[in-house]
Order: sequence, then structure tokens, then C-alpha cells
Amino acid sequence: MTKPVVVWMEFAACSGCGVSFMDNECQAEEVLEKIDLKFATMLVDGREIPEKIDLTIVEGGIAVTKKDLKLVKMLRERSKTLIALGACAENSGVLHFTEGNQMPMPELDSFLPLHDVVEVDYVIPGCPPAPKGILKFLDAFLRGDTAYLEPFNLIIDKCEGKIRNIVQQGLCMSCGTCGATCPTHAISFVEGKPVIKDEMCIMCGECYFQCPRSFFRFTDKTEFITERSVQNSVIGPYISTHALRASDSKIRKRAQSGGVVTSLLSYALDNHYLDGAIVASDGINNWEGLPTIVKSSEELLKSSGTKYSVCPLLTSMRDALTTEGISRLGIVGLPCQQQAVQKIIDYPVGIRQASSKIALRLGLFCTSNFRYNAMKKMIEEVAGVRPADVTKIDVGAKSFIINTVTREEIVVPINTVHKYEQESCKVCPDFSSEYCDISIGSVGAPNNWSAVITRSELGAKLIEEAIRDGYLEKDDNVNADLNLIEKLATMKKKRANKAIDWRKNNNLLVPFI
Repeated sequence: MTKPVVVWMEFAACSGCGVSFMDNECQAEEVLEKIDLKFATMLVDGREIPEKIDLTIVEGGIAVTKKDLKLVKMLRERSKTLIALGACAENSGVLHFTEGNQMPMPELDSFLPLHDVVEVDYVIPGCPPAPKGILKFLDAFLRGDTAYLEPFNLIIDKCEGKIRNIVQQGLCMSCGTCGATCPTHAISFVEGKPVIKDEMCIMCGECYFQCPRSFFRFTDKTEFITERSVQNSVIGPYISTHALRASDSKIRKRAQSGGVVTSLLSYALDNHYLDGAIVASDGINNWEGLPTIVKSSEELLKSSGTKYSVCPLLTSMRDALTTEGISRLGIVGLPCQQQAVQKIIDYPVGIRQASSKIALRLGLFCTSNFRYNAMKKMIEEVAGVRPADVTKIDVGAKSFIINTVTREEIVVPINTVHKYEQESCKVCPDFSSEYCDISIGSVGAPNNWSAVITRSELGAKLIEEAIRDGYLEKDDNVNADLNLIEKLATMKKKRANKAIDWRKNNNLLVPFI
């Protein structure tokens, strides 16, 4: 079979994107063996640009000179496919800050993104894009996987708006991925929403691309499907369902709905399945979640209990993998946050090596979530109590349940609280956290028990071992009500479809492709 002819052309660039690709080592060599690389400054000796090119990779911004503009247009004419690799080619990146008259080429003083000069087929954002992100793109290109490549086309000319566009469109669900992805720490958070320090932003496009609400592909979840899997279009594939609770009474007293999440993570940490985990702990204010890295069962217990307000959980991912040196990371999160994790795995353009270090995903059932001030207002208006007097909050099949310091239980119809939820929740079709190893929630289980859905072989193994070693307990007379879980999952999908149709009718961004 004839190998595709490839040209890798550098313009105003630091060569970081090329170095990032070569960091794939043996896998980079495998890609190079599948192509006929005719021109690449760092990789081959050839200096002739062929007349017919299957793929041209452009790295770097385009200087506003006759030489550069002529060369770019020639490459476009000769190439079947042209891609912009990295922030400088994508939207000029750090070249936005150039003032000209800089050595070693002071004659160059202004630069354009590639799409301002010629038509671009795909862009790979990042400064530089992570090694595996480049590798997966090239692998998909060589296999002709147009479905995988589609997002790299959809974001052309969109990354300049940065994550701010997602917030303005009412789609930010406060997962925190953008904060973890940003290479210059230009993003901070106010009530879970990202705020960009423009003077620190290098316009790399990583925050927009990696955000699960710029685009998200609902894949077939093949990584969770085994020979034992039961296919279910409503709650996703699974291996088994259980009703479980923590064996430790201290955990049951402090944690949520049986304490399964806390006990299961404790088991994984104690038995070296994980080096650490990202969880939500109590913030300064009541019911305000704070992203927290835990590395022991003792640290974990302090953070137990569900926080029913948004928490930009994944902001801690970069620190967990770098500063904390965690190589086997566990993540506990809502369906939207697990979608963000899945996108990091499927499209690893931003956080370097993250996809290979995520070892365990525990997903929580979720109907919707609330920003802190909306949560506070809802408790005061609907329940008639102060947030400071609330001891526990839970969500049932049809009700929102609030427990107070006076041991009063206030039951609020679930439809009543929907008007306080964040806007982005309305488009999310996932109730049961379909993108994880184990899904856990109170719906479908008796009081003080948790309904548990195992999806992967790892998840099934951990549940079996945690029961065997006394971290979790089950009762043969207590079972998870799968019908009830499916009922709520169906309701959420229908509600999401309506919200998506409404957004389409109003020319608003719809993130799912």
C-alpha cells in the first residue's frame, strides 16, 4: 500500500510541537514508518517540497511577509489536507505578544494564524499539544476515522474566544477542566465559573478544546464493555447491580447514603490500587464544595459526604499528577465531571500524561446541581431554614430532602428545585454516570444504603474484594431497584432532549456531536 506523502513545515515557532510529538518515542517511530515524510526540518534531510501532498502539518505563526504568505498558499494548493498544529499556527498564540525587532529576525514584526491566510482542514490546539494528543490525531488520520477527526475541524477559529464562550452560552457546568488544562494558570474560579486573567493567557486554545461542553462525543463506551456486560440504552452498559453500605459505622454516620464511596476509596488507597484521589470536601461556607487531593483513608474521611453545590473538582488534576506525584489517580465526580474525564482520555490535547494515570473513576447519580448562592437561596426560600442549620441533604426519586440541626426532615418536590439549578444541567442526558468504573447513588436503595452499578472489570473486582475484606457489607434481602434508576435516567434524557431542541431553535451552542 502506498504511504501518504507528508510535509511538516515550521514557520515562526519554537519547535515545541515537534518535540512534543517525538516524546511519544516508539509510538512516534511507528507513525513515521507509516508515512512518506518528504519535508521536516528536525526529522528528515530532504528540502524539496513535493508537487502532491496528502497531509501538510503547519507549525508556527505566519509572518506577514511575501515569502511566508507565498509559501503557505503553495502548500495549500498542493495539499489534500492542511492542519494547524499548536497555538501559534492555530491563532498566533504567544506571538500575540511580539513587538517586533526581536533577534534573531528583527525584520519580522507581525504574525497571523494559519486560517487567516488559507483554508484549514483541522487544528490541534495547545502550547504545545500533549504528545498523546498529536499521536491520536495522526493515528485517526491514517485510519481514515473522520468521526474522531470532526472536532478538530469544528473548533477552527473558535479557540480565540477561550472558555469564556462556554460560560456566555450557559453551558459551563463547573467541572474545572479548563483550570487544570491552562498551562499559564490564567484561570481562576468564582462560584465554580472560570475567570480568565487575560494578561496571563497565551491563547493556546486548550481550555476551549478540552472543555466537555465545547464538544462531546457520546461514544459506544467500548472500554467499559466486557463479556459479562449487560447492554442498557438508558443507564449504559454494566456488569452487576448491588445495594451496599459501609461496614464501618463511623463512615456511615459521617458519609452520604451508606458511605459506599468513602469505603470503596479507602479500600483502593489501602490496597495500593490508587496513590491518591480527587474528591470534594467542605469549603469555607456550608455546602460549598472544595476540590481536594487525598492520599490516605484518614484524609478521605475528613472529606466524606455529598456537596450539593458545584465544585470545580478537576482543577486539582494537574497538581495531583505533577506536584503530588500521583501515578494512579482516582476521581469521584458527577456525570458531567466524568464526561470531562472521558474527553481527557479520548482527546488528550491538554493535560500531559493524564489519560494514562487515571486509574479509577467513581461516578455519582445526579439529576442536577446548583451554584452555591442559588443553593443557599433555594434552602432559604423553599425549605425556610438557614443553610448553616442544615446537617444533610439528599435527593430521592421525586424529592429533595433536607435535614436540620433540630432533626427536622424537610421534603421538597424535585420539580420545585429545578428552577434553582445551573443552566448547563438542563442539557446533560446522563443520570447514572455512564462513563465510569462504578456508579453510586441513593436512588434505588433503602435509607442508609447505596445503589451500586459496576461497569468495568476493575469496578467489579474492587466491589467483590471490598465486600470480602470487610470494607463494604451487603444483605441478601436488600437489592438495588434498577427499574427506579432507569425511570429517573429516562426522565433526565427526555428533559435533556427538550433543552437541546430549545437551544437549537434559539441558535445556541449544542455541545454534543
